[in-house]
Amino acid sequence: MSSSEQLFANGRIAVLSNKLLGTDKYMRLAECNTLAEALKQLNEYGYGTVSDVAVYEQVLRGELDKLLCDVKELCCNASALRFLLCKYDFHNAKVLMKGKYLRQDMTEYCFSNVSLSPQQMRDAFNADDYSCVCESMANACDAIDAEFADGNRSPQTVDRLLDKAYFGELRRLANKSMSRLLVKIADLQTNVANLSLITRLKKAHLGDDELKQWLIEGGSVKSQTLIGLYNGEVDVSDAAYRQLSACADAESYFVRMRNKLVADYADPLTLQHALQYFYAKVDETELVRRIIADVKNGVDKEKIKEKINAYAQ
Repeated sequence: MSSSEQLFANGRIAVLSNKLLGTDKYMRLAECNTLAEALKQLNEYGYGTVSDVAVYEQVLRGELDKLLCDVKELCCNASALRFLLCKYDFHNAKVLMKGKYLRQDMTEYCFSNVSLSPQQMRDAFNADDYSCVCESMANACDAIDAEFADGNRSPQTVDRLLDKAYFGELRRLANKSMSRLLVKIADLQTNVANLSLITRLKKAHLGDDELKQWLIEGGSVKSQTLIGLYNGEVDVSDAAYRQLSACADAESYFVRMRNKLVADYADPLTLQHALQYFYAKVDETELVRRIIADVKNGVDKEKIKEKINAYAQ
């Protein structure tokens, strides 16, 4: 994409960015008394509609599908585009591999505007044909088949093997894009995923063997250090790890640090604007999901607003 095409794309991004929800709209959503009322409010904000409030996740998945469609036209770098689609490609792979062994068609839980249509992927996976997907995903699916053949037929097997493949593919695409920003985001995402993993496994009181099975390789925080953090053997006063080990909410930490990275790379002639809009819309959808879940569960409105203010910081 030429500089003039990039500038044109950035002009469209500016228009789309103006449609992002602000704090005032989140607060109005928090004031809703029922899930049906919240969904009606979302429709007024431009989100899709569903007739059955029990399937409101379709609204949010549909909004992300629209975003994936838009970003295909806004991202100037083919490898960077695949980097952004990668999360949703691997989400579909997880859903369809589980559907394969449950003998169920689960394409309705997939994203549509990704690298390969869910229907094509489903048909190929059901035939044990992984030639249509990237090498890392294909290898993970082969490994899942082998594990299931050996009797390890847990959904966690699917998650573990495809998660490892996902982060490997993310790093590969970041490097191929020649974007230092994407390389830094991939590294951050890997480190924070491992932090979150440590927190979950500690709560489950699992040992080092289970940790080593799940740890994701390739981040700048090495496996030995992560195992040391897990066992309390690393000096967390070290500035390199204190911030990670003290983080109570790995997801919020990732969002803050990712957004800071994107802001630091501001340049009107690069893909920074596309990334900024993409991540802002993803974050918006996640916050809407949290608000809707709280409204559905009858959480106190003031507590919902506190979460909104915390998330917006």
